[in-house]
Amino acid sequence: MESQYVFPSSRGLFRIVKHGHRWRSLVEALEVARHDSAEAALEALRIAWPQARLPQTLSEWRYVGESTALPHARLARATNTFRTAGVDPSQARVSRSRRAWNRPHRGVTDHG
Repeated sequence: MESQYVFPSSRGLFRIVKHGHRWRSLVEALEVARHDSAEAALEALRIAWPQARLPQTLSEWRYVGESTALPHARLARATNTFRTAGVDPSQARVSRSRRAWNRPHRGVTDHG
């Protein structure tokens, strides 16, 4: 996903998402149609959902930039960095205590 326009409505969350060279119009997670431009997607949503009272121009919608600014994209980039650094994510993680070996655990006495 490269970029998208978002508008919350009482009828649901409306989105116009750029995917490749096409634009997808969505209501919640349901794809309504694909279009050649964001403006065409907006017009199609306005015709299909008049009761949602969608704004007439995209400038009134919230614009969300490229996915690199989104948290899940940062996570994906970080994961790729670990994989290229030689860390195998499929290996079980070993937990090691920072407690010194000669120091007793809390609540355990040395005398018997």
